[in-house]
This record gives sequence, C-alpha cells and structure tokens, in this order.
Amino acid sequence: MTFQTGSKSYMYELKIPNKREVELIKILFLNERNKNRVVVEDNKKILDCYKIASLLKQYGKTNEIVDLYLKNSIEGSYEKLESDFDVIFNKMIEKDLSFYENTQARIVFYSWLSTQSLRTFGVRQKIIERLNKNNDVDVSNSWAIISILLASELSLSLFLEKPKRPIFLIENKTDITFLTSDQPIINLDARDDGSSPAHLSWYYPLGPRLALLFPEPGKHEEFYGKVLDSDQVDYLNKRVVDLSHAQFYADSQRMIERYVENDKKFSFN
Repeated sequence: MTFQTGSKSYMYELKIPNKREVELIKILFLNERNKNRVVVEDNKKILDCYKIASLLKQYGKTNEIVDLYLKNSIEGSYEKLESDFDVIFNKMIEKDLSFYENTQARIVFYSWLSTQSLRTFGVRQKIIERLNKNNDVDVSNSWAIISILLASELSLSLFLEKPKRPIFLIENKTDITFLTSDQPIINLDARDDGSSPAHLSWYYPLGPRLALLFPEPGKHEEFYGKVLDSDQVDYLNKRVVDLSHAQFYADSQRMIERYVENDKKFSFN
C-alpha cells in the first residue's frame, strides 16, 4: 500500500499575497474578538515572518535566506512533524495505543492528523476554488500558511475537548483489503455536495489490514469493537475512493479493479 510523503516540488511554496488574501488572513487569524489572545499572538508571530519575506521579495530586496524561507519553511515544518509522528505510527501498526495517554504525544497526534487532512493537493484545490467562487478571493499564494494555521486551530480544538474523544484500531480479516488514496485521511462525515460537514470522524488506513478510526463521539460505532464484514470494508473503501482527488492505492490489481469497474472517475491508461 502506498502512502503520501513529503514533496520536494515546492508545492508548499509561499508567494506574495494579494490585498484580498491579506484581508482574509487578518479576519481569520488576527481577530481577537473571535479567538483567544494567546492564539492571536502566536499567529501574529508566524504571519509577521511571512509579511517581511513577502515585502522583501516584492521590492526586489530578496536574498538566499528569504528565498529559502518562502520555498522551504512550510515543507520543513511538515518534515519535523512527520518525524515526530513516526514514533506514534510505529506504535499504532503494532496495535499499541498507549501513546494516547501521554499529553505531548497526543498533541503531536492531533497536529499530524489536522495538517495531513489539510495539506493535500485535492483539499488545496477545492478550498481555493470555493473561496474564489463564493468570496471572490484567490488564496493560491498564501494557502500553504493558511492551511498550517487552520490545522493548528483544529488540533488545539481537539486537544481542548473534554472529555477527550477515544480512538480505535480497526482490524480487517475479510478477503478485501483496505485502500488508501492521495487523501490518506478522510472524514467519514464529509458531505457528498462538498459543503462543510457538521461532524468530524477521521478514518486513516494504516495498511491493508489495519486502520485508525477517530470518530465523533457516538458515531460510526458499527466499525469498532466488532469483527468487520465484507460490506463494511467495501463501504470504507468506497468512501476512500469517493473522497480521493485523482488516485487511490491498493495492494493488488484485483482490489483496484473491484472499485474502478463502475466508477467513471477512474480509468486505466
């Protein structure tokens, strides 16, 4: 099974934001009436670096450090988080969830899930298109930093939930293996019309036979604490396919053919 890794193609490169982008960023992340003052101060520190680098670039006063920041700073933060998450991932594939009782590990876990769900090309494209259509603002230049700040707020919200929501490992012993895709973490509560969902229940395949479920309390109880049947695995796999952007991955050609046969979204070259 193939998993998404960091890219060196500057997908996360920051560029000079337009005026509408700057206005939106201020509304979303620097408004003390809507969020905690400490959060706003942290956001300001992050955005000040972006502001200074953008102005230097705009007026031709750039240098190697500025260019390196704009091209690699977001990618570097993802790489650091992925490195921290590796320890947790290795525990999960050994069916060990003891890390979840450790506060620092739980922070890393929430941060990784949040950033991974927002960093993909598919999410980037959908949100940029939606903002452009509904709000007449193009956030292409600054999306990389917007996604980082949105993920930070989401992970903080999850951390502050009381009581903390449980997590579950789902074992698959059927003759159908789990799929993954270019959107490796999906929200099972995502709406088919693309509108913002009311609930968040993350599903993350760890391998062909094991997956993580991080559900909204009281939802999707049919998938954990029980033996999955083929219909349930099919349902999860179809959600992976439906919520993918352009690709999904399986451990065999047979599994791919099972889901592309009647799906016009995918075809073999």
